[in-house]
Amino acid sequence: MMRLLHIINITFLLGSTIVILVLISLFTPLFSQAIVYLFTLLPLPHVPAAAKSAPPTAYVVLGGGLTNDNNNHIVLNDYSLNRARTAASAYHDLPLPIVLSGAEAPWLGQWLIEHGIDGLISENASMNTCENARFTAKRVPLYHVYLITDSYHMARARRQFALNGINSTPINAPLPVNRDWMKPAQNLSHSRRAVYEVAAYLRDVIRPQNDCRNAEEVTSQQLLTPRGNAKKTEDE
Repeated sequence: MMRLLHIINITFLLGSTIVILVLISLFTPLFSQAIVYLFTLLPLPHVPAAAKSAPPTAYVVLGGGLTNDNNNHIVLNDYSLNRARTAASAYHDLPLPIVLSGAEAPWLGQWLIEHGIDGLISENASMNTCENARFTAKRVPLYHVYLITDSYHMARARRQFALNGINSTPINAPLPVNRDWMKPAQNLSHSRRAVYEVAAYLRDVIRPQNDCRNAEEVTSQQLLTPRGNAKKTEDE
């Protein structure tokens, strides 16, 4: 009996220590870095052989949300802005067509045009990651793309694109703030983003969201039509 109590006490102590260490790690770069690493180990759904063997032929930029500026004009939020900047940098290294996916597409396109980039293809209808993949596949035939989003969102996005027959090579866009051992608040923002994406990934696998429209429900004209003042504040 005493031996059993001793084992229980040790187990409780180890469990409590692990919980405390995890909580502490939320305020350091360790937690979010570990989540990103684990995401890279997740297998992707099968894609057609042609998608595996073809080189990337386009950049696909996923919108990360919109916000309002001081004059109450709709503008790219920091997530979307960083993705636009990442696309611009990649394009200057290797010019390829750029597909802009999401309600943010008109604002992403305007920013890229202002920075001297053309070859833009817009898909304006999608309002979440699942629709990003479905509607991009409907908008333009693609086998393999460079996918641009942030590193936390990347695993979920790549999975959705693979489910729609599109292979992807990731290009990670930075978050608005950097990890920094001396700035716990910034590290916590990364940790919160990581936790959100873990939950969203599990939801997609276990119980896919019911607000993801099928490609047949949206016409080609709707894909080309900006959604007016429709606005996302973060990835869904």
